[in-house]
Amino acid sequence: MDDQMEKSKFEELERQAEEGNLFAHTVLTEQIIRQNESDAFLYGLIDYLSQKGIVIPDELLQQVQAVKKEILEKKDYAKLGVVIRVDSETEEQPFVPVNCSERLHICKAVCCKLSFPLSIKEIESGTLKWEMGKPYRIRHQSNGYCCHIENMDKKCSLYESRPSVCKKYSCANDARIWTDFERMILNDKWLEENLGKEKLSLMNVYI
Repeated sequence: MDDQMEKSKFEELERQAEEGNLFAHTVLTEQIIRQNESDAFLYGLIDYLSQKGIVIPDELLQQVQAVKKEILEKKDYAKLGVVIRVDSETEEQPFVPVNCSERLHICKAVCCKLSFPLSIKEIESGTLKWEMGKPYRIRHQSNGYCCHIENMDKKCSLYESRPSVCKKYSCANDARIWTDFERMILNDKWLEENLGKEKLSLMNVYI
């Protein structure tokens, strides 16, 4: 009974920490957005005054928008490192079903080591855990596997409510996983070089 109470306390503490981080990141994100807007306006104003020497509201606004677009294209904007996934409404490539059970002894469910951001709906569900140090990316264990993976049999403990990324992902077209999909030859070189460093991202596959 005492162990159960302690577990409940830790779960509540984690829930509070998550809610606190959600609030902090929301406020900080709003400030970053305002800063980016201010930067775009300032740089546009400077460019316009330098070129024309006169201020006309409509032309100034166009200049600001142009500079803002340039900043976005160059990704030269302030950011917090907080990532939230927005799924594409159309699939970039058709889903290819994979018989995971016949490949598991070879791949060891390596796809469950891949990293990806959660969507707003998934974050607010409270079911899926995300990395406190890299919000809002799916959380991983110290062994590299998703925290929702049961290490013995590599089964997902939240399979029915797993992220849409996992539901749509197929390793069949992922050259990072397989050198030869049909012959079940793993891309060992790529996996060894990358999984031990920065986690790979499913975002590169279909979103």
